[in-house]
Amino acid sequence: MATSLTGAGVLWAALSLAAALLCCSGFYLPFWIQGRLLGKVDAYFSSFRRCNYPRVSPQGVVEIVEECGRYSRFWDIPSPWWQASTVLVGVGAALSLLVAITATAACCITYVVHTGTARLAGGLQLFAALLVCCGAALYPVGWDNREVKESCGNVSSVYKLGTCQLSWSVYLLASAVGLLLLCFSLSFCASRVKPGSFRI
Repeated sequence: MATSLTGAGVLWAALSLAAALLCCSGFYLPFWIQGRLLGKVDAYFSSFRRCNYPRVSPQGVVEIVEECGRYSRFWDIPSPWWQASTVLVGVGAALSLLVAITATAACCITYVVHTGTARLAGGLQLFAALLVCCGAALYPVGWDNREVKESCGNVSSVYKLGTCQLSWSVYLLASAVGLLLLCFSLSFCASRVKPGSFRI
C-alpha cells in the first residue's frame, strides 16, 4: 500500500475519519436536548430535527406524533438562532468530512497529501471545530421558543433549559471537536513529502 503519510499521518487520517463520523452523526441525530411532552412522551430536539411533537387533529384534539423528522422547510425551524446553528454546525460537519475523505485517500495513494496540504487540511479542521463550537453556542439562545417551552416548561429561556436536559448527540459533537483539535496538531507532522517534490 503506497502512502506518503508518516505514522503520525496515518493516525491523523484515522482520527480525522472518526471526528467526521462523530460530527456528522451529532449534527444529524435529533438528540441535542430531551424534554417531556404533556408529561407523557419524551421529546427530543436538535437545531433542525425533532422527535415526538404535538399536532392538532382535524377534530381539534391535540395528539402526539411519535416519530422523528426534520422541519418541512428551513424557515420552519422555530428560531433564527437554530437556523444559524444549523448552518454553522452543518458546514463544520461537511468540512470535517471533506478532510477525512482526503486524509483516508492519502493512506492508499501516494502524493495525495504533502506537508503544505496537510497543514491546510489541519487548518480546515480547526475552522470546522470553530464552526461547530459557534453553532453549539448559538443553539441555547433559541431555547425561548414555543416548542421548547412546551417540552421544558415555561421557565426555559436563553441558556436556561428548564426541566429538559442535554442529550447524547451533544456529547458526540463535543467529542468531534476534541478530535478535530487533536487532528489539527497532528497535521503538522502528517506527511513526509515536501511541496514540489512530486515525481511524474
